[in-house]
Amino acid sequence: MEICHSHNRRAGLRSGPRAYGLRLSLPAGDTMSAVLGEDWHTFEWFHSEAERAGRIAELTAQFAYYRRGDRATYVIEKIQPDPDEHPSEHASGESRSLSDG
Repeated sequence: MEICHSHNRRAGLRSGPRAYGLRLSLPAGDTMSAVLGEDWHTFEWFHSEAERAGRIAELTAQFAYYRRGDRATYVIEKIQPDPDEHPSEHASGESRSLSDG
C-alpha cells in the first residue's frame, strides 16, 4: 500500500520488538476525564530507551500551540512488557507489568 503523504509519517520507522514502553493516563480529577473517561490510558512502545526518553521530553516540553506556561497533564509511567511474552505482542497497547520508572 502506498502512502499518500509520506512526509507525514515519522522518519525511521522500523520493525522488530519494542521493549520500552510508556503508559499515559490522566491525573485524578483532571478536567479532560469528563471527555475521555476516568479510566482513559494509552500505551506507546519504542525500540530503545533513548527513543522513549525523547518522547518523554517531547510530552513534558512546552507544546507549540499552547499558551505560555500551559502543559499537558499526563501521568507518564515507564513500562516493560511481561518477560513471558514477546514485546511485539504489546504493540496493540496491552501491558501486564508496570515499573516504578
